[in-house]
Amino acid sequence: MRGILFTSKGVTEIVEEPKPTCGEDQVLLRTLFSGLSNGTERSFLMGGPYGSQTWPSRIGYLTVSQVVEKGGAVTRFELGDTVYTGTFPGHVEYHIATESALIAKLPPGLAPQDATMLGIAGVAYFNAEQAGVSADDNLLVTGAGPVGLMAVQAAKAKGARVTLASRTQPRRELGATLGADAAVDPDADPNVLREHGPYSVLLECAGVELDPLMTRPTAVLAPFARVALIAGRFRVDYDFVPASLLRLSFRQSTHFDQPALDAVVALAADGTLNPGALVQEVVPITEAVDIYDRLRDAPMSLGGTVFAWV
Repeated sequence: MRGILFTSKGVTEIVEEPKPTCGEDQVLLRTLFSGLSNGTERSFLMGGPYGSQTWPSRIGYLTVSQVVEKGGAVTRFELGDTVYTGTFPGHVEYHIATESALIAKLPPGLAPQDATMLGIAGVAYFNAEQAGVSADDNLLVTGAGPVGLMAVQAAKAKGARVTLASRTQPRRELGATLGADAAVDPDADPNVLREHGPYSVLLECAGVELDPLMTRPTAVLAPFARVALIAGRFRVDYDFVPASLLRLSFRQSTHFDQPALDAVVALAADGTLNPGALVQEVVPITEAVDIYDRLRDAPMSLGGTVFAWV
C-alpha cells in the first residue's frame, strides 16, 4: 500500500508499505480522503514543537475511510460504512481502528472530503468546552487559520459573542461568513481589540504574545478571563503579575476526545457547523510531495488541503 513518509528533515516521499492485518476487535479502513493539518504536520516535517525531531516520521489524523473488513467482535460498524477517524495513522492507504478509537460514522449529507475537517473542528470544540464557553461570554479568537475559523463556529454554537483577530483579509472575511460578530486586523488599528472587549475568554490559535493582551493600559482581557492556549509552540511566556492581578486562568490544549468528536458530527449534521468551509483544494495523493514541499517552503500558501486517495 502507499503511504506518506517524512524520510529526513524537510523531505517527503511516497513509499510502499505492507497492508495492515485486521484483528478480531478491529476494522480495516481504506482511506478515501485525508486532510492536511498544517501546523502539526509541518512540525513533524521540520522538527517543530510537536515533532520528535527525528526522522523518518509521519503524522496525520484527518482521515475519512470506508470499512472494507471487520473482525468478528465488531458490532458498531458494517462493511461499506464511511467513517472519520481522529487517530494518528498518518497519510496511508489502509489503516486499522478499534470501536473504542476516535471514530464516528459520517452523517448523511456530509461530503467525505469536507468531513476530513471534523478533526480541526474537534480541536476547536474541545478547547471551547475546556474553557467553559457559554452565551454569557464575550470571546476573542486570535488567528484565522483552520483551527481559529473552527473556534469561531464552536464558540458561536455555544452562544458566545465572538471577535476574530487576524492579519489576513480573506480569512477575516471567511470568519465573518462563519459567524464572527467582528473580524478585525489588530495591526491596522492597535485599539480595535479594546473597542470590542473586554473579553472573558481567549481562544489563542495563532501563537501571539500574551503580554499585550493583559498588561495595562492595553489590556483587553477581563478580570477572571479564561485563556485556552491552542496554537502549538515550544514555550509560552507571560508576565506573572498582570495575569495575577486579572486572576486569569490558563488551559493547555490537547487532542480532542470522543465526546467532542460526537458533538461536532452532530453540529455538522444539523448545519450548525460547516467543516467544508475550510476545504480550499482537493488534490490526488500522487501530488503529496509537491504539497509538502510547499508546506516546507511557503506554509502560508496552503490552507484546507485534502488528499484524494481514490
